[in-house]
Amino acid sequence: MPTAENGILYYEAGQSLVSMAALTDSGDHTTFESTDNFWSNRDGYEPDVRPNGIITGGVISPATSGTSDYVDVAALTCYLAGVETDVAADTDVDCDRPDATYFILSFASAAYTNCVAGDIGKAVVGTVTGDSGTLVAYNNTTRQWLIDEDAETDDFDDDDEGITITDGTGAGTLNAVGARPTHQINSVTVNSGGTIAVVQGTEGTSFSTTRGEIGGPPWIPTTSIEIGQVRYTSATAAAVDDDEIFQVIGTHQERYDYPTWDENRIQVADQVLDYAGVTFVDDLPLIHSDDSGTTTATKKVYAEYYEPVWAEIQNAENFVPPEDSYSVSSRQVYGGTVGASSASLGQGSFTFYANDGVTDNLIKLKGELLWFKFYPNRLKDPYVAAQGKLGVSRTYPAGDNIACACTISAEEASSDIAS
Repeated sequence: MPTAENGILYYEAGQSLVSMAALTDSGDHTTFESTDNFWSNRDGYEPDVRPNGIITGGVISPATSGTSDYVDVAALTCYLAGVETDVAADTDVDCDRPDATYFILSFASAAYTNCVAGDIGKAVVGTVTGDSGTLVAYNNTTRQWLIDEDAETDDFDDDDEGITITDGTGAGTLNAVGARPTHQINSVTVNSGGTIAVVQGTEGTSFSTTRGEIGGPPWIPTTSIEIGQVRYTSATAAAVDDDEIFQVIGTHQERYDYPTWDENRIQVADQVLDYAGVTFVDDLPLIHSDDSGTTTATKKVYAEYYEPVWAEIQNAENFVPPEDSYSVSSRQVYGGTVGASSASLGQGSFTFYANDGVTDNLIKLKGELLWFKFYPNRLKDPYVAAQGKLGVSRTYPAGDNIACACTISAEEASSDIAS
């Protein structure tokens, strides 16, 4: 039968700093990974995770000056690209209302031809009235187009007129006369330079919850932070009302600490080692884009951490990994028994024989939270990894080797890694 005669045990002897860097979305918008397999959690070497978002401040209010369509933004502190950034207060921040030269065109479902991205910016023409304008945006699901009129007389007032796009794809028949947009959402953000910037949504005749759609909130640049929205239901210039300002965390505002996350200082699935990182308790919303929604992203997540530096524990034996054990209890009831099972995490342990039990490097780390790796065969790939607080009990016999019985007090069971 095989033995662990050729085994080898490593410990976290040091730490190598990995400076603040962006983590990569694993694809589920929940787990974000670094480029390393292990993160240290030794005291003084813990990971520092900093998602983009507000830390404090950033309250939006109607402009004190009373100027129409302006808001004031209070000073704030945020994490931006992994750096704690102070953003100065800004006053009379302009949040535009719907453009007075725009029309919303609504189409019947019959014979409607979808617009394509290449139609944006092309001429839109009525086949009866000759009314014309430029296509600004479209929503093929609701069959609505946003048009910038060419002249004041281009009012698209024939409610069953055919509409085409010159040298374009989209086409259809109106089911109502053109309507001036009344609704618009402005997103107030912190841009990559650490200053307040407003990103305008697309005008509409009602609100949409979909980013980039007619009447919806705008896409936020991937390097920016959304701190609130100003939502209008009228195109008429007026002082901004408190009821038009929205700063609900997770819906209109990005905070660094929402949603919360768990650190994956090691990540193993089916005995395959993956990259360390974090997992958020909820999906991060895909509200960021630099190309009008063609490519979308969550807010950016950054982390600074320490990668363990490994060293062999010489003269070691009897490694026991921290593992779950299970017990059963029962209670007698009428006609039988009712059982229940429970799990408990046991300590890991090993013994090593020291030089003097005082100046050995591992002895100097007792009480520290460290990583350990044990290979049953040093010539093969499989190993067991465990992270826990090192405890040491030393024995100094008169006629034998100095023995150090060590314990590993872990928060989680060890991981088995085949590759």
